[in-house]
Amino acid sequence: MSVDVVTFGCRLNTYESEVIRNAASAAALEDTVVVNTCAVTSEAVRQARQSIRRLKRDRPEAKIVVTGCAAQTEPQTFADMPEVAIVIGNAQKISATFWAEQREPALFGLGAEHGARN
Repeated sequence: MSVDVVTFGCRLNTYESEVIRNAASAAALEDTVVVNTCAVTSEAVRQARQSIRRLKRDRPEAKIVVTGCAAQTEPQTFADMPEVAIVIGNAQKISATFWAEQREPALFGLGAEHGARN
């Protein structure tokens, strides 16, 4: 499968989600869902968490990557979710180099302890 991006929040997140999709697709990542979160309200964070749980139910084999403002301000909240492979900070999310490095399974939280990366 391909890389899918679920976007919450502002126009900047929408733009950055396209950059993420292009970089992750160019890195030939497969069966990956990136959730680009928003932290403007607690409701936005709740919706992102709910979406992550639903995505994992619908696509149990998918690797779920969480990024965006909510992931930046509350990384442990998302890292503690068993559905999440990795949480990445805003500085990494638009880096083509970062996405290319994720082809290594251990770096992507598979075969290694999942968690947050700044």
